[in-house]
Amino acid sequence: MKKDEKIVSVETLGLSQREFLTLFILKELKDSGPNYPRALYNLLTSNFSGKVHSYDYLCKTAKGLADSGDLLLSREAGRNFYEISAKGKKLYDWYQQNFKERLLEIKKVIDRFVFDLTGSGEHTPVEEELPEEYRRYFSKIISVKDLVRYVTLRTASKRTSVYMGEIGELLKMKFGWIASNGYIYDIASEMESRGSMVGQWESEKRTKRFLRITPEGEIHLKQIADDAAHRVKEIQHYLRQVLQFL
Repeated sequence: MKKDEKIVSVETLGLSQREFLTLFILKELKDSGPNYPRALYNLLTSNFSGKVHSYDYLCKTAKGLADSGDLLLSREAGRNFYEISAKGKKLYDWYQQNFKERLLEIKKVIDRFVFDLTGSGEHTPVEEELPEEYRRYFSKIISVKDLVRYVTLRTASKRTSVYMGEIGELLKMKFGWIASNGYIYDIASEMESRGSMVGQWESEKRTKRFLRITPEGEIHLKQIADDAAHRVKEIQHYLRQVLQFL
């Protein structure tokens, strides 16, 4: 893992561990009916491969939900027994409204990158761009720089030259997402300074700069593609697992 790479976790997706456990408990009790904390924890660990807190933390979360009226607590054979309340169902609906659509839209973009990078998986055709309010969230869970580098170098490896305005349009049409123009051009300048690409202005007006990949850039492309594929597949995996509780 690169030194500055973010570790993928439920927190990466915008949920704290407490919120994630809350969502899981509400979902399970809503769909399957009342249950004991130990049975809930066993279900969680068997269905979710990511890092989760201890059994004691799940018990603490469930007790907090009972204290707030989102769960109903009773005792059976000396053990706590929980069921979801009407208030808890409303809380679950709130999680759906505030997280499900955003995660589904993000997953569409991630799926397209996974397909492009690996040639496998789902590929939802682009019908509309990722909503602007989700772009900042997207940039928090993924390396935007690596994705722009990858698309730029891969496109340049197949053509005589490219210009960054073209890359921006390609990101929109192929993936349904785009970084800001300023950021895209900054990345192009950085790749030139590192020797991955060389550029030439179209004319003295300096309005369009054509770039071509260098032999070093070809090597860099392989490294970036490998890193990006690993990252987007991890994000895709976590998105799938969290979405099963929504």
